[in-house]
Amino acid sequence: MSHRRFTRVGRLHKGYHCRQVDAFLDHVEVSLGGVFPPPTASEVRQAGFELVRGGYAVVEVDEYLDALEERVLVAQGRQAGRRGRADPAGEADFLKAELTGPYMKRFPRAFTLRRGYQVDDVDDFVDRVVGALDGTDAVSVEDVRHVPFRPRRGGYREDAVDDAMDRVVEHLLLVRREGTAPEQQEARPAD
Repeated sequence: MSHRRFTRVGRLHKGYHCRQVDAFLDHVEVSLGGVFPPPTASEVRQAGFELVRGGYAVVEVDEYLDALEERVLVAQGRQAGRRGRADPAGEADFLKAELTGPYMKRFPRAFTLRRGYQVDDVDDFVDRVVGALDGTDAVSVEDVRHVPFRPRRGGYREDAVDDAMDRVVEHLLLVRREGTAPEQQEARPAD
């Protein structure tokens, strides 16, 4: 079988396993066609593939998955708001309430001997995200996707922080799709 969906890396370099990528993308494409329910945007974001010699170029596949995540989000319809409409302002308020907690206590902590994320790194970035939700700072989807948190024993639990960042990414994609900046959400009159 010939795998030509993406550029392949050389035999001495590692890339994503071609069959795994093709199978996942085929599944998503068929489901977007309406045959069965599509995966959620977070499932697309969390998709992982084995690294093998001669596989697909990692950067190219990741860029495609980022675009696919946005398509899946549109297909989901984001039925979060009243009467089936998306509600970016309500989602921003919910995220702000969830992310604004006491410094060093915003997320559950990993056990002392378990690895987590460096508390200061996470809290500093969360402050930027809350500022962006308030309209006083700017954070892009790419910033959230690629933020580096240093590991630390006893830090914030990775799964809790990753789940919160996933919700932030979905909100930012929703705002981008709706064409409203976070500062414009505050100015909208309530229904």
